[in-house]
Amino acid sequence: MTRNEYFRIEQNGRVTCLRFLDTSRLDTDDYAQLQRDLVDFVESHLPNKLIVDLSEIVYCSTALINALLMAERRVRANNGTMHLFGLNEYMLDTLQRLKLVDTIFSICSDESTAQSA
Repeated sequence: MTRNEYFRIEQNGRVTCLRFLDTSRLDTDDYAQLQRDLVDFVESHLPNKLIVDLSEIVYCSTALINALLMAERRVRANNGTMHLFGLNEYMLDTLQRLKLVDTIFSICSDESTAQSA
C-alpha cells in the first residue's frame, strides 16, 4: 500500500484503488500538490484499471475536479480505465451539472461495482 498526505493506494490484482483522504482543510497550495502527486502516481505506475474512492470528499473543488480529469486523461492514454465511486450527493450533482458523468467519468455505485466494471 502506498500512502501520501492526500490519498493512499491499494493494489488488488490488476485493480488499483486510490482512496482520497479527508480534503476538507486543504488550501490552494495543497490542492496543487495533490494534483501533482496524483498525476505523478498515474504517470509512474500506469494503472490499467484505476478505481477512485471519493467517500472522504466533502467539498468538490474545481482543483479536485481538474486533478481527476488529468488523471483520467493519463489513464485513458495508456489504454486503461478509471471509475469513480463513493461520491456524496453534492459531488455527484456537481459532476452531472458539468456534464462529466458518463462523458468523461464513469461513476459506480460502490467499490465492488467499480472493481468489476
